Amino acid sequence: MRKIYLTLLIYFLCLLVSSAAVNSGTPAVHISTKPTWLGTYKAYNQRPSARSIEKGFFYALIEEQIHVEKQADYHHFIKEIVSEAGIQNASQISVSFDPAFERLDFHDITIWRDNKPINRLKTSSFKVLADEKDLSNFVYQGSFSALCILDDIRKGDRIEYSYTITGRNPIFNGKYCDGVYFQWYQPIAHQYTAIIVSAQRKLNFKYFNKVPKAIISEAAGLKRYEYEDFQIPAGHDDDNQPSWYNALGYAQISEYNDWAGIVNWALSINPTATNIKGELADRIKQLKVEAKGDKVKYFRAAVKTVQDEVRYMGIEIGQYSHRANNPEKVFKQRYGDCKDKSLLLVSMLKANDIEANIVLVNADQDEHIAEYIPTYNAFNHAVVIATVNGKQVWIDATIDYQGGAGTDIYFPDYGKGLILKAGNNQLTTIPKSKTGKITYTDTYQIKDMKSPVLFTVKSTYTLNHADDIRDKLASAGMAETEKNYLDYYSKIYSKIESKDSVIVDDDLQNNVLTTTETYLISNFLKKDSTSNKYTADLYANYVADQLPSFTGQTKTPVSVNYPYDMDYTQRVILPGGWDVPEKNNSINRDYYHFSSRYTANGDTLLLNYKLAYLQDHVPVEKLAEFKEDIKQLNSDGLSYSFSYTPGTEPEPSNTNSFMVLLAGSLTIGLIIIGIKIYQRETPAIVFSYGSTFWPVGGWLILVAVILGLTGLFSALVLISSDYFSLTTWNLVASGKQVLGYKLFITMEVVCFIILMCYSVYCLILLINKRDILPQLIINYFLFTAAFFGIDFICTLVLKHNKFVEPHPYALIYSIIMAFIWITYFKKSIRVEDTFIVPYPHYNYSYEGPETPVEETKTL
Repeated sequence: MRKIYLTLLIYFLCLLVSSAAVNSGTPAVHISTKPTWLGTYKAYNQRPSARSIEKGFFYALIEEQIHVEKQADYHHFIKEIVSEAGIQNASQISVSFDPAFERLDFHDITIWRDNKPINRLKTSSFKVLADEKDLSNFVYQGSFSALCILDDIRKGDRIEYSYTITGRNPIFNGKYCDGVYFQWYQPIAHQYTAIIVSAQRKLNFKYFNKVPKAIISEAAGLKRYEYEDFQIPAGHDDDNQPSWYNALGYAQISEYNDWAGIVNWALSINPTATNIKGELADRIKQLKVEAKGDKVKYFRAAVKTVQDEVRYMGIEIGQYSHRANNPEKVFKQRYGDCKDKSLLLVSMLKANDIEANIVLVNADQDEHIAEYIPTYNAFNHAVVIATVNGKQVWIDATIDYQGGAGTDIYFPDYGKGLILKAGNNQLTTIPKSKTGKITYTDTYQIKDMKSPVLFTVKSTYTLNHADDIRDKLASAGMAETEKNYLDYYSKIYSKIESKDSVIVDDDLQNNVLTTTETYLISNFLKKDSTSNKYTADLYANYVADQLPSFTGQTKTPVSVNYPYDMDYTQRVILPGGWDVPEKNNSINRDYYHFSSRYTANGDTLLLNYKLAYLQDHVPVEKLAEFKEDIKQLNSDGLSYSFSYTPGTEPEPSNTNSFMVLLAGSLTIGLIIIGIKIYQRETPAIVFSYGSTFWPVGGWLILVAVILGLTGLFSALVLISSDYFSLTTWNLVASGKQVLGYKLFITMEVVCFIILMCYSVYCLILLINKRDILPQLIINYFLFTAAFFGIDFICTLVLKHNKFVEPHPYALIYSIIMAFIWITYFKKSIRVEDTFIVPYPHYNYSYEGPETPVEETKTL
């Protein structure tokens, strides 16, 4: 569905572009003679070796001459077709330009065939099309491509063409910064580059990788930098190389001497909004009222407003490639790009006296931006830094659905950034945010050899991973998500079907998101007709998905999913139990850690895997080591096979013997203690039956009902909740909270048994009107409130599954009951005159008639 919306959006914007073109004049391709300021280069006609030619053609010449003062870039190409593949790949010319500030002039298009020129230059050959390459990323730049599809191209033809693009984006105020490449992804026989600049204009250069030596000359007040090279091999990128890695020869050119110049330029075009009016002013006022002077609360509300209410969409035409739109406009239209949203957030924060600034970063280069010389071309993203109550907080305003509370917010690892603050003259190292974790638990519950296996997948995401999955769920929708999940498992299990909808539990405050999937798998166990055994294979697909694929020919660093920390457990519950030895494995490298642990406990097999990447790439010198690790893991480190023969041995009980023994011993012990307390002698009592003795009645009937129901409820909880099952005991089988979970289960069993016995005991005392009941029942209500209070606290600490889910209702109920009935048993005259029977029974005597006469008495 999202793809359909995107297609419609692209179509709509193309209509807008076409409409604008009709109204303001279609961007034109002009035909003119070559500029008179061009320099000359050496003649050269040698071809690259046939082995090095790719895609059926090569560049016989790539010429680029840049006149900084005339704001003109001249380009001249000669492509030679050597095979039919070259006809397909090189028979079209496409030049991108921005008509908002650039003019495109073609000088010639010539086909050389048998050393004879054929002129193909005519304006009717060009189609000028909107070429919004970033529109899929919700960025519209207003650029166009002049496309010329050449006809009648043959093997052996040389295609020669030249053009000049004149004009610079006025947003840069005439300051020149550029990047010039001396190597392309096709072999180049002859390459010539010239940069012509006023002798009064100082340019700074930085060269990367292999580049030709510059020849510098000066004449007529102009300085010329010339670079010429021959037989330049094609550059190659590997599929898994990091975004910051670039092996091509290139140069950075900048007129700026320091980062302060970039800061001053960026501040001049993106000043913080003051004297805010309109809808934005109303929203700021509303947030201030709701925050009630709490800066942290206001900060978080402002962040959520910009992140969640202002969608990401950039209209970056002309100067707005770097100039942010007015925050009032951005808020009213409810969309903007990174700089728009960042300036809006900074303006909102400063409106409540929270210090905030835009920070320029490079989402692809990260900390490698420090290798650049000062240039406005160094950045491709804008974020925000704020100081809230003395705490420095980094915010990416373009991230949707971020969880967390207050200033607790995840920020991507952008490495270094340039804070746009007057006086700043250096890049700032951005502190690393605390990263989250992904915990997967796959449970295969095998009832018997024929029934479908109940397959449950529980996935828990924290911090940045919770943000990511929350965004994906919102974008895809639940129906599409469930389909994608089922498609994923269908590639592993051919006969799998959904049993229930995906359950999502999203804790925004703590930024923890959990999904639970339930499936049925038929033919999970495969029967071997010869041995009569059932077999199954398990594979840690989640781990394998994170291992990159590369060959021994890879010569670049290999990118990995960083930051990444995963804990993956496969649980197989099988009737008959397991008899497998414990097995452990671990790999610890500088760039990643892996460990696995295979154990069995009762009827449950546990396969646990942990994978964490410690940096964003594997260095070239470590690739052989990493490749061998992956080979080992794929071979036997991620797979597990087991076989089972039904009926070969008695099926072990799933009963937790420890818990049964504990419950039985405790119940017997409580009965013995209760009898001893009941038989403890109490002082003799003499009373007048007719005037003071009261039978059980009034509110005491309700107390008797409560005690009976409590005893019954406690017994039902103990029976129905599988406390005495080994499956329950092993429900949490890995991680730091195993001991806490088992202590929690033990505590609940002990307390419910005490509660059951105590309530029944108090009911017996109540029926017999024993004199010891009032104090014991007060202690009973205090115990009940204390038990449910401790239980609720434990559930908050050990939230894992249905046995550890916080239920505050029992705590609230027990506290209310304790308050009411403790007060009643302390204050009531009926209680005082009813529970007077001592032990033994002859310790009291009557005064008055043998047949009691009831009297009405106000309680």
